[in-house]
Amino acid sequence: MSAHGWGSLADDATARALVEVALEELDGRAEHADVRLVEAEELRVYRQLGADVDERLEHSLGIGVRVLVDGVWGFAARPLADGADAVAAARRAHALAVAAKGTSAPVRLPVLEPSSGRYETVVARDPFAVSEEVRQALLSDALDAAAAPREVVSAQAGVNAKRQHRHFGNLAGSRQHQHFLESGVLVLVMAAGHGDVQRRSYPNSFHGDTGAAGWEFVEARDLVANAARVGEEAVALLTAPVAPSGTADVVLGGQQMSLQIHESAGHALELDRMLGDEANFAGTSFIGVGDIGSLRYGSPAVTITSDPTVPGTRGSFAYDDEGTPARRSTLIDRGVVRNTLSTLDSAGRTGAALTGAARSDGWAYTPVCFATHVYLEPGEGTLDELCERLGDGYYAEDNRSWSIDERRLNFQFGTEVAYEVRGGRRGRLLKNFSYGGVTPAFWGSVEAVADDLRIFGYPCGKGEPKQWSFLSHGAPSTLVRGVRVGVA
Repeated sequence: MSAHGWGSLADDATARALVEVALEELDGRAEHADVRLVEAEELRVYRQLGADVDERLEHSLGIGVRVLVDGVWGFAARPLADGADAVAAARRAHALAVAAKGTSAPVRLPVLEPSSGRYETVVARDPFAVSEEVRQALLSDALDAAAAPREVVSAQAGVNAKRQHRHFGNLAGSRQHQHFLESGVLVLVMAAGHGDVQRRSYPNSFHGDTGAAGWEFVEARDLVANAARVGEEAVALLTAPVAPSGTADVVLGGQQMSLQIHESAGHALELDRMLGDEANFAGTSFIGVGDIGSLRYGSPAVTITSDPTVPGTRGSFAYDDEGTPARRSTLIDRGVVRNTLSTLDSAGRTGAALTGAARSDGWAYTPVCFATHVYLEPGEGTLDELCERLGDGYYAEDNRSWSIDERRLNFQFGTEVAYEVRGGRRGRLLKNFSYGGVTPAFWGSVEAVADDLRIFGYPCGKGEPKQWSFLSHGAPSTLVRGVRVGVA
């Protein structure tokens, strides 16, 4: 079978035959083997103010085979042209596992039950079917709106779409077929004047926002109107007072809290980091395996959940990349660590619950532990009601900078905007707001969480060689008492 362009493996039956060819080569020769066959197409369209449109379409098709022989992994991957490539990848993976015997402690996996099925992202409008004229007109209109104030010196707008056909099988009998589609949008504005430069972005800092949906996701973000708003806000920041330093009570908005969750909860609860297996990109974790079930991570107002079964999020799926069925897991229950983000290997080594967090950046990489859709459970009340409860302090939103140490313990974040809150009401705009702290002390100071949950898609890099995973975090506005703000 030869692949001829996009869509050749959208047919489950065609992909199934190639997965079976690889598994048949390994049957009876390994303790465990799994095969991932992935075809992906990605569209990225960006435009800078005053420049031509940059439009890119990328396609990838290949197979990755992972084999466990005498407790040692072997992995091989190949671009896919025909059935011979599937056999070659299987043979290579097996040979590598045999050659590596005795080089590491034996891997012992938990008991695997076969699980098979099909999953497909629900889409109202295929983003790949949207015309070039419509895409480019949207970006042009957004840039015109963002650049209306003369102090705006730079602006960028973009849309992106990605679809994947992921086919999986293992020797335990699992056969899975997942068809993903995601769409995204961004605008980023820089203003200069009065001896200062300020930035505003929408709908998520730096890289925009992406969800498991079609073009309707882009339309719902109302890019042109919000581009005009962030352009005006970037200019307003130029003459805004600088946020003070000291200790204050703070309400953090959903976007900033989503990054707080990502850096100080999501990564800290990855079981491979807790075991010391993963130390790249800001290191390990202050949480130990022995802390599961007892460590006081935050206040009783803090419940953090992993749930890839929530539809429409960038972290949603039916099976992870080791074939583990998706399920809802409470990671932090009213402030206490209850579960981790785990994979087959890490769960087998520790006896921790298997939560299905193995993800890979396509066919050419082995799965590693990544967050899924991890979110802070909402509480009660609106943002305005939360500010009333705050009394005097600050409301801050939209991340500008982040820094966290190698154990996910000490952190410092900056936001694009902040507002002074006096008597429970938001007042004057402030710039260059930052806050920092120690992870359990910060989460332990959370007094209340609003009901205004918002969800943001994130790219995340991990591993060596580095691979990207795409996940999501949900967060409501959150009231935290006694936060260190500004530069000490």
